[in-house]
Amino acid sequence: MKRIAAVLSILFCLGRGQAQEAETQTLRQAVSNRQTIIYTRVISRDDRTHLFHVRDYYENGQIQMDAFYASFDKRVKEDYQCNYRSNTKEGPYTEWHRNGRKKFEGRFKRGRLSGASTDWYERGQKEAEQNWLDGQLHGRVRYWSEKGDLQFDSTSAHGMNQHRRNVSYRYLSYLPKDYEADATRKWPLVIYLHGGSDRGTDLKKLYSSGIPDQVYRGREFPFIMLAPQCPEHLRWETDDWFENFYKEVTAKYRIDFDRVYLTGPSLGGSGTWYIAARYPKIFAAIAPICGFTSHLGYIGKHISRLLDMPVWAFHGKLDTVVPFEETERIVRRLEGENRSLRFSAEPDVGHWIHWQVYPGREIYDWLLRYDRRSRK
Repeated sequence: MKRIAAVLSILFCLGRGQAQEAETQTLRQAVSNRQTIIYTRVISRDDRTHLFHVRDYYENGQIQMDAFYASFDKRVKEDYQCNYRSNTKEGPYTEWHRNGRKKFEGRFKRGRLSGASTDWYERGQKEAEQNWLDGQLHGRVRYWSEKGDLQFDSTSAHGMNQHRRNVSYRYLSYLPKDYEADATRKWPLVIYLHGGSDRGTDLKKLYSSGIPDQVYRGREFPFIMLAPQCPEHLRWETDDWFENFYKEVTAKYRIDFDRVYLTGPSLGGSGTWYIAARYPKIFAAIAPICGFTSHLGYIGKHISRLLDMPVWAFHGKLDTVVPFEETERIVRRLEGENRSLRFSAEPDVGHWIHWQVYPGREIYDWLLRYDRRSRK
């Protein structure tokens, strides 16, 4: 506590010339059912720029975030890519790991990343260099492994990789218990796109949540479930993988081509919007959950391809990782024209809304209700 008090005293003395007296508060952030992080938050208003200067400190006194906001809800601890309702970042934004090493550095304009940004691993190695335009990757993009190996080096324009590779992704598979009983029977297929924390090369990570979690717990389903794995750092739209995946699995498994469905949370929710918009004729219905949509111009540009697609979208209004508005704005563009549109906007739920969706039955009953032949 003495270290925090000293830090705050220095900040106050240095800032008196251009800012009002700083407000200090304690901020608790629940990161799981068992863990809560307590920050000391210092807020001051810069009289010159009229911006809120916000600094958050770990319990040990190490600074965690230094940021500027044009508008600000002091009660919220948000992810750096999220604009949570009244929060609008404006200017430099920096985060640090608990050990004092820098974690992220970038700039925001009207609440969206603009210009160059850099990420670092906890031990200090560079993780990513990215360029942004209005919240979309735009320019050179590079990613490194923790060992320092360059994993990805390409150029993006409005969120889309301009040097797309033709690749194949590994995947988890689940077959219904009666799959082998009848060699002529064809089955519905549900393709599950995982969230960002399950990216990598270890397929076991996919059992952490969603439909694979339900399979791991022993639950039985009346459909084939296939869950591809996205590489570390990349997104579902980075490279061309879906056509290879779909060609492989439809040759390997007895799939009813008129009953193919797509769903996923967070990164997978964003991927669901994108893949469905790119290959709308393949799917009988989709269920995107709390995914970004503004990061990629392609989704908004081609949303009309989903006007006759049964869509059930989900998003929690308390989400501080992906703003609720990311789903709301797409749903609004479909309203009045898509007769099979459903939107579950949960007022008291945050980013982990998928834990309320996939353990239930309703989403599966809803998906399986639709047949692609009814859309032809």
